[in-house]
Formats: sequence, structure tokens, C-alpha cells
Amino acid sequence: MAKAEAEQQEGLIEFYDSFMDMFQFFCNNTTIHGSIRLACTSRNKMKTTFWAVLYVSSFGMFYWQMSLLTAQYWSYPVTLNVNTSTNAKVRSFPAVTVCNLNPYRFDVVNENLIQLDLLTQKTLASFYGFEATKSVHGEPQVTALEDILEESRGHFNNSFQLEPHIKLERLTDDGSRPATRGHHGSRVGFQLCDTRGGDCYYKSYWSGVDALQEWYLFHFLNIMSRIPITINMADKKNTTSFVHDCQYNGRRCSKSEYVKFHHAVHGSCYTFNNNGSIAFWKAATPGVKYGLSLIVRADQNVHLPLLSSTVGARVMIHNRDQSPTMEHGGFDVRPGTETSINIQKNQMNWLGGSYGRCSEDGKDVDIKLLNSDSYTVQACLHSCFQEEMLQHCGCGYYFHPLPPGAEHCNYNKHPGWGHCFFKLQDMFMEHKLGCFARCPKSCQETWYTLSAGTAQWPRPLSEELTLRLLHLKCKYNGTSGRKELSRINIFFQEISQVETNEVAIMTVEKLLSDMGSLWGLWFGSSALSAAEVIELILDTVAMCLILANKRWNQDRLEASTCTSEGSYTTEITEDRKPNEEDAEESRAMTQNRGGITFDPTACRCHTRVAAESLPDILPTGTRLRRNPFAERDLGDGLNECAWTVDHAPHSRDVS
Repeated sequence: MAKAEAEQQEGLIEFYDSFMDMFQFFCNNTTIHGSIRLACTSRNKMKTTFWAVLYVSSFGMFYWQMSLLTAQYWSYPVTLNVNTSTNAKVRSFPAVTVCNLNPYRFDVVNENLIQLDLLTQKTLASFYGFEATKSVHGEPQVTALEDILEESRGHFNNSFQLEPHIKLERLTDDGSRPATRGHHGSRVGFQLCDTRGGDCYYKSYWSGVDALQEWYLFHFLNIMSRIPITINMADKKNTTSFVHDCQYNGRRCSKSEYVKFHHAVHGSCYTFNNNGSIAFWKAATPGVKYGLSLIVRADQNVHLPLLSSTVGARVMIHNRDQSPTMEHGGFDVRPGTETSINIQKNQMNWLGGSYGRCSEDGKDVDIKLLNSDSYTVQACLHSCFQEEMLQHCGCGYYFHPLPPGAEHCNYNKHPGWGHCFFKLQDMFMEHKLGCFARCPKSCQETWYTLSAGTAQWPRPLSEELTLRLLHLKCKYNGTSGRKELSRINIFFQEISQVETNEVAIMTVEKLLSDMGSLWGLWFGSSALSAAEVIELILDTVAMCLILANKRWNQDRLEASTCTSEGSYTTEITEDRKPNEEDAEESRAMTQNRGGITFDPTACRCHTRVAAESLPDILPTGTRLRRNPFAERDLGDGLNECAWTVDHAPHSRDVS
């Protein structure tokens, strides 16, 4: 029976009687090192203080290091891991583009080019007293544009006039104005004005050679604006032969394995392994014998000698899905030499996301790529600059691809485009156009590391034999011998690939591991110990809520002691029945006025302060009801509250 009563009295949820009991229980039962010392040293205040300071200091150091750890995590640090991949037994050979650096003089623009050559001759004579020879401004070879087109392009507009007023001038040292007579300025340049002619400035150079080439190129771009920068060439007999021999992995190349096009500045170009879908271009063994070997002919009769003074070939190695940009990449090979180029494939993988912005395929970039099969930063920058040119200048830059419906710039249709272009170019170089911010890096970048060596080829003793074999094998009939031939060998240095991966330093797993290490360092405990701390925090919150609820109920009880009728009813139960000690304490604290005993506890009846008069001992189950009509004024702002006993075994009026 007693056990049943005990179980009945035991609640479903037992709680602590005070904060001290709760803290004492935590210190005695927690697995956190040092906590028990706070409880067992309660009789030694010095030790308790020492362990309390040590405990708080440990918590401070823990949270300080935790803040550093989380700050490092949210900064998204990365590291680069460089690996050499040797698993692949076969590698795909990259695309190779070779140009002869000899652009044609097309019949459509030849008349304007002759005018430009004459203007250049006069400029050289006035500046340096140099008389150009016939080889510079004589009768060069002219090619009919229709003869090299893969398909007929129709009529080309011939209504173009050269602007002779855009001429080279000697400038002052600051390049802001023409130099006066008798004063030889250090700079040379030419004037550019906007469409209205109101805003003008001089494009100046320190070197006269550089100034001449840039001035000539500026006029050349205006003349060539009616012709595409690259033209797919038809396979006709009247096209100049450039590549005399091609072998890959010891086998001859077929015509279906390369494409031909003509570049307005770099001349006739050939791209080998353009699509890379043919098994012919697979590399299984490194070395010169297993790579690409070309014998090319350098045309000594340069069609546009003032545009470029270089003779030989220009080579660019690039990805198969990347359009060759010969004006921005590649290197030159001199005639009469054998150049061996060994390549090493490199791949860079960026994380992207929170670790840095990158683009997988360019679809998430707000710039529409022009004439590019794959996303590259360079293709994006060219498209962005062309977009700015079309927006601000009203026409497109000749060296960059055009969107449908747009046209290249020339100063007949767009008088101020040169002024606009050089302004935009300066802003672009200074990162003020926003193109570099709008063009993120590619999440996966592939490039080739090149190393080259050059030797004389063929040697004098074997020159005759080599030329004879070329004639029998490739129908070579040149008369300049080794001076116009170059041999180019391109091969893999190793079949392996160098792969660089961006790896996150602080991952979620690493963060949790470091947090656990810090927790174990300062408290020597585990994750379950952290749950104990969380439990202590929740118990503290619950304790505060319980005390707040009790306080709120007490305030409500005190506020409800005086109702509109002035009555108050309460019940005294067994647990509230005064004992002897309470009775003695009550007698000591009571006062007698007029034979009436009352407790001086302050209360309020209506708006007046009253004194509660309670009996010392009341039977269990007694109910008290306040009688406001029997109150008496005791003075000093106090009123005596009268109580009436209800439902008692021996009722009596205690008023």
C-alpha cells in the first residue's frame, strides 16, 4: 500500500528544486573532465575558485579556436593537387594549325592596297628620306577572290576610298600635338577623331617602326573590311602549295584529315586533326617518329611586305574544338631549319560554386559566344569586346567574329570608329569594360606545354639528295633550295597527362573532425558530452520558464485578491496547514489591536492597503472567504481584512 502511494506521488517528469541542485547533478554525473571538481571541492572555496577559473578559461579558448575554425571554413580555402596520370594507354593528338605568313592581294581590294603602298612610300621619304625599291611597291601577284572561295560569295562592294588625311606625324614628347618645325620629337603617331570631329587625340608610339606598322595596319583593316577575316579555300590548282609533305605516326596524311582556309594577315593556313574523330590521330607512343611531321614551303615573294616582315611559318597547337586565333597565339618557324616541338598535355579542374566562379559550357555566361564551338576565356573576351564595339562604335572589329547582321568597321561608313576603338581598347586593357568580370574561367581547362629545339635542315652535304627525294615524292620544284623549306616535328614528350585539381581544404568532414579535436583537447570528452551540455542548457531554459510561470501565477493571485465584489476565497489543505513552528512564528509576528489578531502581510482591498488576519491553526479543508463589509480602518493606510470560515467542522467567524 505504501509502495502504491509512493508510485502515485511520483510524477511522470521530476524536476530539480533549484538551480543549485541542477548544477550539482550535472557536475556529479557529466563525462566532461574537470566538472566533478566544481562539485567535490565545494567545501574548499579556493579550489572551487581555481577550477571555476580553469573551466571558464577552457571554454573561452575552445570557443575562440572554434570561431577561427568556422571563419576558415566560410572563407572556402582551396589547394592545388598536381597529379601525373599514366593510366591512359592512348592519347588523342591535339589540333595543329600552320600558316605561311603570306596573305594574298585580292583583286577586289588591290587598287586600294596600291594606294596605301604609295602613301606609305611618301611617308617613308618624308620622315626618313628612304626611297622604297620596286619590290615594295612594284607589281605584286594578285589573286582573284572568286578563285579560292569554296562557294561563290556574290558581289563585293568596291566603293571604298582611302583616307590620306590620316597620316603619320612627328609628335611632341608627350604625344599630345604635332612637333614644330626644326624640333624632332621623340614620338610618332597619327590623329584620330570622333564622328563629329570635335574630340581628337593622337595615337602615338615611341618607335617609328611600330608607328608605321600600326598606321599601315589601321588602313589595311579599313580596306579589308569588305572581305571576311578567314575564307574557306577551295581545293583548286591555282592555290599556292604550302604543305609539301605530311606524315603522322609514319603514315601519310590524306586530304580529308585537314582543312584549308585563308587568313587576311597570316595567309594560307592548314588545320590538321580538326575534329579529332578519326582513329588515325591517336597517339600510343611518345617520340618524334610517332608524331606529326610536316615539310612546308615559305613563300619568299611576300604579297604584302609592309604588313609583315616575317618569312617562314606560324604554328599553333590547340584543342580540337577550339577555333585557331593565329593573331593571339602560336609561334613562328624560320625557313631552312628543322624544328622539333614536344608537347605535354595539361588539364586544370576548378571546383566552382562557393570556391570560385567558373563555367562548364558558357551557358551561364551573359555573353553570347561568337563563332566558337566551346567555351574559353579568350573566346568570351573577344565576344565581349565585339559586343562593346557594336554598342558604342556601331560596327565590329575586323579581327573578332561578327554576329549575324553586323558589319566590320571602315572609316568611309563609320568615320569615328578608330577613335572609338582605341578608347575601348585602352579601357579593356585597364579592366574598365567589365569583360574580365563577365567572363569566368572554364571549369575544365586544357592546354599544351611546348618545348622546341631548332637545327639547320637539310645540312649542306645532304641538301641535293633531300630536294631530289622531295621532287620525286611530293613534286617539289622549288629553286631556292633549303632557304624556303622548313621541317616541323610535333610529338608527345610523354603519353602521361599532368592533371591539376582544385581541392577544398576545409570540407564539412574536416570541420567536424577539427571541432572534435578541439573539444577533446580542452575537455577530454566526446560528442555525447556535448549532448550533456545541450541538456544542461535546455534544463536551464526549462527552469527559467517554470520560475517565470510561478511568478506570473503569483502575480495573478495577488491581483485577484480584490474583486469587484470584494470577496476572496481560498482553501487550506493538509500541506498548507500551519505546523507548530509556523504557529510560533505567526504569534511572534502578529499584532493585537482592539483584541483582534491579524497578520501584517500587506494586501489590497479595492485600492486600499489592508492587513490579512489569519488564524494560527485551521482544520484541513477549511475554506476562507474575505468579507469586505467587515473591514476596519487601522490607520497608517492599513485596513483590516475580515475572513469568514466556510465548510469547516466547527465554523466560527474569525473576523
